[in-house]
Amino acid sequence: MFDDQDIERASRELTAYRNDNALSRILDSYSTLLEDFQRLKSDYEEERNARERYKQIAKRQDRKPFVLVLVDGDGYIFHESLIKAGAEGGRRAAQMLDESVKFSLREKGLEHCDIMVRIYANIAGLSKALSKAGLGGHEARSLAPFVASFNRSYGLYDFVDAGDLKENADFKLRSTLRFYADIPSCRQIYFAACHDVGYISELTPHMSDKSRFTLVETAGVKFHDEFRKFNINVERFQGVFRSSPLDSSSSSTLSYSKMAVASPPAQTPREPSAHTYNPPHKSGSSTVCTFFLKGICKHGDKCQFAHPAGTEKTPQNWRERARQQTGSIEDLPAPSDIPENCIAVNAEGHRLDPLLPPGSIEASKALKARSRRICNEYHVLGSCRNGPGCEYDHTPLGPGMKGGAEALSRSILCARRGACRLVNCIKGHTCQVPGCSKRGGKEFCRLPTMAHTQSFVPADFVPGVITSSFRNGAQSPPSSDPDDDIESQIDGAAVLD
Repeated sequence: MFDDQDIERASRELTAYRNDNALSRILDSYSTLLEDFQRLKSDYEEERNARERYKQIAKRQDRKPFVLVLVDGDGYIFHESLIKAGAEGGRRAAQMLDESVKFSLREKGLEHCDIMVRIYANIAGLSKALSKAGLGGHEARSLAPFVASFNRSYGLYDFVDAGDLKENADFKLRSTLRFYADIPSCRQIYFAACHDVGYISELTPHMSDKSRFTLVETAGVKFHDEFRKFNINVERFQGVFRSSPLDSSSSSTLSYSKMAVASPPAQTPREPSAHTYNPPHKSGSSTVCTFFLKGICKHGDKCQFAHPAGTEKTPQNWRERARQQTGSIEDLPAPSDIPENCIAVNAEGHRLDPLLPPGSIEASKALKARSRRICNEYHVLGSCRNGPGCEYDHTPLGPGMKGGAEALSRSILCARRGACRLVNCIKGHTCQVPGCSKRGGKEFCRLPTMAHTQSFVPADFVPGVITSSFRNGAQSPPSSDPDDDIESQIDGAAVLD
């Protein structure tokens, strides 16, 4: 039992505890700390959720990176051989544009990107201008089959009719540029409208990121000097657009008169060659009947348009022969028959190689027997991408051996097969081995069946693609295999076999 002193001491301690408010302060501080913690936690969760949303948006944008090819179709007109070919020309135009853009993207490290093409033009006005230039029919919208075929060739390729009103194509092109230039997933914009200085104001706001832009020039229209002041990369898609301007009288038929026409280069008269075609015209007509060229004109001698006559070796006459026979190796065109920067094709559009000189097959066997492999690229094209560091033989060949080097190179299958349109391709698209095992002989051949059963009769010469590897003497990065042609491994290459 407590004595009086213990009770008095306990009483004093209780009174002192009651008078001390330290515990109350501690509890108040703890309560304030909890409130601050709850507020900071809420702010943190909001920030975290915002960052997650941003990551998801960025991830969706990066999921489908693409490049945009923007073309003023009233100024940048496709090559005349493509326009004349109608619907087939539209398909080839889309293919050649696709090949050129893909090659450019590989050099930029953007080969993983999808390609979106937007071409805006006044179809009715352009059809009239092309008709006056002798490149199209007399129908009000004669370019329509070309456009329709172009559009269905690739899912993201659109040749859009902007309408007949003045400045409609400009309006569509400007709006499209403004829209896509601000989208992060649009990694590159190819701008093919450098003939019109009015577009300068549209490009200027984006010059802080000029690496995303590539200007496209063509010899068919004047490249305005103001665009060069941007110091942007400039490229030319060889063989895709016209290399010479439309006649100024025909270009004025467009709905607006601003279509720029470049000064035509001086021409030196030359003798007609095997591929120069000057057909006689009856009834004074200056327009060749396209149905006759296709072999389906029902009017015969009563047709108001010209039916070219003669048996000389011309693309038109070859086209008729190609429908009637498969032909033999001897029907392949000689190198001199093929126009510069063009590809020979048969009626099915399969590429035909130039006829190899006699004895080249035997020469190629001799080259194979050498102790060191020769560099096909160096001996056939006269230049090697690997330069002095090439591991293959650059030793000069003996007389008559260059044909053997080409025959050796042609015996190797091109990955693009009959769809190849690369001018500098030195691989095989057509079998030229007389004793080939696939024709009943005994000679081994690595080329596929299509290279043996196709028609060997040229039906047309189409513009080819010139890669920058050998354009203007430029060299591309070294290749590990000299048998690799300039760009045989283009992504998405069409295979005809």
